[in-house]
Amino acid sequence: LLAAFKADSTGTTQEIADRLITNPIIQFMGGATPIEEGLLSGFDNTEIKGFKEGVMFAPMIGSIAFVGYVFELEDGADVDAFKTTLKDNANLRWNICTEAEELTVESEGNTVFFLMSPKKFEEQPGE
Repeated sequence: LLAAFKADSTGTTQEIADRLITNPIIQFMGGATPIEEGLLSGFDNTEIKGFKEGVMFAPMIGSIAFVGYVFELEDGADVDAFKTTLKDNANLRWNICTEAEELTVESEGNTVFFLMSPKKFEEQPGE
């Protein structure tokens, strides 16, 4: 998914997240929803702030350890500091049923890609 993000990080955060959640590598039904600053899934009690626009993409079934975000920061924002905040506050065990195996935080310009997921998507429970 990171390669897909890097290959095409154009458009709104919603358009990017919609492309990512429908990527053929993902073998579950998912959706993408706009978010606001505050408490976000995967970050326990830490409020995530400092983005202009954001979208969460995730499976429709909560037992899959997968949650992703696309954030757009203001022009001139400290992208590296925002990415560090995400890394430092992410909890791979946010999902009570299971645990993510990978954490990825990357950016293209002022657009930030965040993902907590299993290493292999095809080995999900219930498939």
